[in-house]
Amino acid sequence: MMGEGFLLRTPLLGKDSRFAGYLMAATGTGNTAPYRQLFAAIGADKSPGGLCVIEDTGAPFDELTEEIPQGVTVSLPPSRASRIGILKQHHVGTCVRVHSGLTDFPADLSAAEYVWLGLRVNESVKSVAKLSQRLPGKRIVGGVSTRDQFDDGREIGAHLFEGDWYRRITTAPQKSVTPGQASVLELINLARTEAPPAQIEQVLKRDATLSFRLLRYINSAGFGLSCEIQSFRHAVSILGYQNLGRWLALLLATSGHTSAAPVLMREAAARGRLTELVGESFIAAEERDNLFIVGVFSMLPSILQMPMDQLVGQLNLSESVNDALTARSGLYGPILKLAESVEVPESGALEQAAGNMQLSAAQVNRLHLEALAWANKLAA
Repeated sequence: MMGEGFLLRTPLLGKDSRFAGYLMAATGTGNTAPYRQLFAAIGADKSPGGLCVIEDTGAPFDELTEEIPQGVTVSLPPSRASRIGILKQHHVGTCVRVHSGLTDFPADLSAAEYVWLGLRVNESVKSVAKLSQRLPGKRIVGGVSTRDQFDDGREIGAHLFEGDWYRRITTAPQKSVTPGQASVLELINLARTEAPPAQIEQVLKRDATLSFRLLRYINSAGFGLSCEIQSFRHAVSILGYQNLGRWLALLLATSGHTSAAPVLMREAAARGRLTELVGESFIAAEERDNLFIVGVFSMLPSILQMPMDQLVGQLNLSESVNDALTARSGLYGPILKLAESVEVPESGALEQAAGNMQLSAAQVNRLHLEALAWANKLAA
């Protein structure tokens, strides 16, 4: 795997906590192949969605200049400031990375559309912002790990934010699910046991909004049906119970009440789809139905603000699914590990997970981009 580069992603959120795009980075030094895969996906109308910020990786990156598609912004360190003018000549968006301790601000930095304020752990947003106050670009605050940092970023007028603060259980964990979430859990369990459609329809009749949302997701572009599903009975006849279960899983993923719930749902959909795509070559056909659910449900602690060990007791899942969700072990655990590893800063975990499954970086990147494009269509 030497010399190969994997694509990593983290979402960009607006000041309203809504999805705004992705920071896409490549592992290793000087790897351009992952970015070429990204550009090809965008050119094939399979964009991850929103603004796409990629990190300049030094001199080897220069050969990509004429290939960068519209909608991609390049993030550069101050030492590469001379590249800003060249990129702008090719109508490529630019962003300069600033961090505490930086003392050299070349004049070229003023031409960048964005200024990336890179935070260290527990670092003050305002102190880093003060260093770059002479630069006119819109602020992106990176490395946000707390709600206070997010609020401080909004106070200084930052436009975008990157970090993991929105995934954390920051308040006292919920002791139980809400009535709406309980209804979705009931539907999931009924679908798993293939209960009669009439019995499931009784649950849907108790909540008209729930029924509407379920049909809306089933009829979304992400599933690619040739006909519109009109009722739950119709859904069962067309999809079957197992396929229906994936949409109920997504429905549960939309039921969070934090301000970042839409982003969490999008990430859950992408993780679920990637888990499914990776597992198709490794899991027997009769066991694959759980792949998507494992990926989506692994995001539930952040979405529902409840610990996983508390959630699994209410989900009535199989032992193999529980093992994956609670210990990243068993049949689905290694696949879930890989799907999660594309979402974190480079640590070697992704290389190890892919190596254990004998997947090349190019294969993982292709599946990753397919999953992001699928989630983007679903959110449209």
